[in-house]
Amino acid sequence: MGSLFSLAASFLPLALLWTIVRYGPIPNRWWRRELPLGFALFVGAIAFLIGFIGPILVTPDANQGPLLGIFITGPAGFCVGLVWGLLRAAQRRKAGVT
Repeated sequence: MGSLFSLAASFLPLALLWTIVRYGPIPNRWWRRELPLGFALFVGAIAFLIGFIGPILVTPDANQGPLLGIFITGPAGFCVGLVWGLLRAAQRRKAGVT
């Protein structure tokens, strides 16, 4: 059961990265359209990493540092990215770009 959990735990970041690249604001050959969820995941992931890794680098002896990324910067980045994606989708719809 432990190996199944570790396999799922290692697959989850890859699936999240694939979703961000597929639907987010990163231009690539698979990118067909922009979705607000892609923007939300993209900005949320970056904000989470900054809030999670930043306190570890600044104060390595603080045991509650990563909680900043988990509870504050990650969800806030997701919300900001969602608003950004919705505004961008509205602008593209208004301009007639699909």
